[in-house]
Amino acid sequence: LTAAELALLLETCLERFPRWHPFVFLLARTGMRLGEATALEWSAVDFNGRFATVHQAHSRGQLTSPKSGKTRQVDLSQRLVEVLRTLHLEQRKAALASGQAVPAWVFTNRNRGPVDADNFRSRTWPKVLAKAGLRKIRIHDLRHTHASLLIGNGESLAYVRDQLGHHSIQITVDTYGHLVPGGNRAAVDRLDEPTQPSATYPQPTDSAADEHTAN
Repeated sequence: LTAAELALLLETCLERFPRWHPFVFLLARTGMRLGEATALEWSAVDFNGRFATVHQAHSRGQLTSPKSGKTRQVDLSQRLVEVLRTLHLEQRKAALASGQAVPAWVFTNRNRGPVDADNFRSRTWPKVLAKAGLRKIRIHDLRHTHASLLIGNGESLAYVRDQLGHHSIQITVDTYGHLVPGGNRAAVDRLDEPTQPSATYPQPTDSAADEHTAN
């Protein structure tokens, strides 16, 4: 999605599907995989440090390690932290009213368990896209949107790798390297020493030109 399309998606989600707005907002602002988002717990969210620790994911109904096999810290935007704080406060109020503990999961179903990723992907996501009037895209494309917008804003591929949790920088380069604007030209330009005088080349004299012609 473009930045404008993403803004429309999030606005539609907030107005028409408010329950799902924090979930979609997190996916769009962090590039987390769907299973990583459904497995996110409050204990892994640091509001003050503005990051979330991704150390597990849901896969086929089971908790597993992230796809890369590595734990990572994902930066949270200021607005995303505000959205998550509000969600946490609402959960605390609901828990207090019901006499239950605050759920461990950040995003829950109506039974206080974790969100079912497959159910969201197949039932809720198409409705959100339809209401926003957007073309059909995969929920995983929010991850690609996050990466492409970061690169468009001038962030390095190394940062994108860390945010997305790629196993190696090569994966990031192979997937998103083509989005770096003028990356190769900038790289070779930096090889020129700024203090190096401009080269001048003598023009051939008439005799030199005649000699060249004769040869």
